[in-house]
Amino acid sequence: MKSKSTNTAGFASGAVEQRRSSEMGSNASSIAASAASAADLGCEETVEFKTKDGWRIIGTLHIPRSSGRVPGVVLVHGSRHESDAFGQISTPSLADTLSSHGLATLRIDIRGRGASREPQRFHSMAPEQREAVLLDVKAALQFLAQTGVKRNHIGIVGEQDTAGAVLTAAATSKHVVACVLISGRLNRFAVDAFSRTRKPIFCLVSKEDKPGLKDMVDAYLASKNGNSRIQVFDGLAMGTTMFSTWRFEFPNEPPIEEMVGSWLSATLGNRTRKEKNAPRSVD
Repeated sequence: MKSKSTNTAGFASGAVEQRRSSEMGSNASSIAASAASAADLGCEETVEFKTKDGWRIIGTLHIPRSSGRVPGVVLVHGSRHESDAFGQISTPSLADTLSSHGLATLRIDIRGRGASREPQRFHSMAPEQREAVLLDVKAALQFLAQTGVKRNHIGIVGEQDTAGAVLTAAATSKHVVACVLISGRLNRFAVDAFSRTRKPIFCLVSKEDKPGLKDMVDAYLASKNGNSRIQVFDGLAMGTTMFSTWRFEFPNEPPIEEMVGSWLSATLGNRTRKEKNAPRSVD
C-alpha cells in the first residue's frame, strides 16, 4: 500500500482528514513581509507566444535574481478568472510567494480571457473550442522551458475548470515534475493519464465544494508518488477565492499561498536558505 505525505490533510482509514494547519510555524505577517520584499527582486515582463492552432497567448514572466538557473512554475487560472487571480488580487500573491522561494513564474491568460481574449471571448465558445485550452497550457510549458529556467524542473498550477487540461499536460510533458490543483474539475482521461506517471500532486479544495472534493480525492488517489498531498478546507468556497477567504478569516495563520510555495519549492528541488537551515519537523 502506498505511503504519502499528509502533513496538513490526508487520508485516515480511507477517509479525508480535515484540519486547519499551521505547518509553517511562523506568523502570516512575517511571511507576507518576506514574500513582498523578495518579489521586488528579479525581472518581470509581459510575454506572448502562439499555440499549435495559432492562438496568441499573453502572459507575465517573472525570473527571480539568481546566480544560476532556477525551477519554474506555470500558473493557469480558471475560466471565470484571469491571470491576475495569481498575480495582483491578493498580497502577496501566489506568484510573489513562489518568487520568494526562488521559483520563476509564468502566469497566462487562457484563450478568450484577459489579454488573450481576442479573437473570441471564452463565454461564446462551444465546449469543443474550450477544450483547446490544453493547447494554451502546452504552449506555456514549452515557452517557459525555453526561457533559461531548469527546463526539467517545472511545476504547474491549475484552477477549477482548467484543471483537466493542466493535469493532462502535466502527465504528458517531460518538463513537468509536479502539479498543483485548486478546486479542480477533472475528466477521467486526465486522471487516468496522470495515474500512469509517478509525478507528485498537491490538491486543495473546500469540503462544501462536492464536485471539486470528489475530483481532488480521485486525483490524489491516482498519484503513485509518496510526496503527493491533499488539503481539505471547510467553508472557503472555490478556486483562488479560498486564498483571500483564508487570509480574512485566519489573519494570523500562514496563507495558503505559502503552503503551495513551500511544497513546490521542496518538490522542485529549490529550497531557500531559510528552508535549508530550518529544523526538521516531526508530525
